[in-house]
Amino acid sequence: MDKGKQEAFAENINAKIAEIKKHLAESDPVGNPVSPDNAIGLLSRVDAMQQQEMRLALVRQSKHELARLENALSLIDAGKYGVCNGCREEIPDKRLEAVPDAQMCVPCLSELQGKKHNYLF
Repeated sequence: MDKGKQEAFAENINAKIAEIKKHLAESDPVGNPVSPDNAIGLLSRVDAMQQQEMRLALVRQSKHELARLENALSLIDAGKYGVCNGCREEIPDKRLEAVPDAQMCVPCLSELQGKKHNYLF
């Protein structure tokens, strides 16, 4: 992959990283713990606890995405970005545009998922 494409992907990845960091800074996933003494009713309390868990799950997911994107930046810096871990061929630009942290081309990923799937049966 040429240097110009890598820089364009790096800009896109940096923009996504900034967006995730902003979202994480603005959100308060835990909020106040749902107190058992709170007289809001059992169903309302359970609903509040469920919403709190959903917010925590979204934060975990965002942090995981952030780590993957930061790893993609380190691959760009190392000159290894856009190379499939399976076949060592260049990953198509369309795939990297859709999934900037992709480390495998679609055929290799499909093959890997098929192998994992076969072990389940």
